[in-house]
Amino acid sequence: MKLQNKSYIFLLIFFFIGISAKLYLEKVDIYKINTKNIKASNDSIKYYKNKFNNEVASKLAFQYDLSQLKDVASENIKLKESIKRFKKPITVIETVQIIKIDTLYIPFKNKIDCVFNEDIIKANNHYSLSANVSNIGFKINNLTMFNEQTIVTGLKRQGLFKKPLLTTEITNTNPYIRQTKINPIVIVYPQRIYEKWFVTIPVGFVLGKLF
Repeated sequence: MKLQNKSYIFLLIFFFIGISAKLYLEKVDIYKINTKNIKASNDSIKYYKNKFNNEVASKLAFQYDLSQLKDVASENIKLKESIKRFKKPITVIETVQIIKIDTLYIPFKNKIDCVFNEDIIKANNHYSLSANVSNIGFKINNLTMFNEQTIVTGLKRQGLFKKPLLTTEITNTNPYIRQTKINPIVIVYPQRIYEKWFVTIPVGFVLGKLF
């Protein structure tokens, strides 16, 4: 009887040590994530050329759990709209793009007999255009297009009784920009052997019997 009581005492001690260690490690993880998010917030976009001479923009990523993402989305209506159909968002990327063309001249193949020269200036929320058209050609002095893009990858709801499917959606605010190709890739990492249920359950059962 005394041996059994002693086993219960050891079990309680290990239980409280386990709970304390879990709470401590969670606080450490939260601190580490918050530190990384502060660093990501202060990080600026870095540009470099890859071997195909394409410009690559690089920036440190934020790390949120689902509740934190929803808190951020509650203050960002565009983000809230982008993720609302996703049961489990995996990645969310928000970008701002500017397309800029300077001094593009297109001469007419045949000059127009009537001589004229007209400046054109047009601007709205989606683009800004400055150009000149004459009887000999068309010249774009400046064309700038503005776009905000949101990319979400995650498990998207397909219906009430249908299984969510891994999906990527890209939303552009500029109606003149259309996504013509999407080739999303999600890397899936297998569980380690000690994380699988057929290992954790038997180990837990054996430890329970021992103590």
